[in-house]
Amino acid sequence: MDAPKGRYRVEEKDGRLTVIDTATGAPASPVSAAKPGVAPKGPGTVSAPPGLADRYGRLLLGLVVNRWAEDGRAILAWEWEENGRTERWDAVLGRSEQKRLGRALVAVFAFPILVLVSIFAGFGPAFLLVPIALPATLWGVWAIGRLKRETGSG
Repeated sequence: MDAPKGRYRVEEKDGRLTVIDTATGAPASPVSAAKPGVAPKGPGTVSAPPGLADRYGRLLLGLVVNRWAEDGRAILAWEWEENGRTERWDAVLGRSEQKRLGRALVAVFAFPILVLVSIFAGFGPAFLLVPIALPATLWGVWAIGRLKRETGSG
């Protein structure tokens, strides 16, 4: 007499162990080709290359970061005077925070760059973009303040 079959069996598929329900023949748990700790992408999705704002954000981030950690995190040590007293922002930023800071820096510099282009290039119609550039600059200042609060410095 043979021992009764179990409810589940383990099979190897594509170098991974998969638990199969013997009653249905289907995997007992969803099969994911993603590595552990990495969120799987939807079918047919390809990560898009960084946009113009992200590329300029990386450039500006390189100018404002004091130094980089070995694992690629940005180390900030900003100091400034506000209302007669010294303020500081010391933070170590991960990848997503670096991206957010870069985008905020691009937004902060949108209005001053527009003004400089208008002055030096004689491009008068650039002032028609003020309704876009000024709110972008204000949003950038707000976004940097929010990131500062989230990193525990204010």
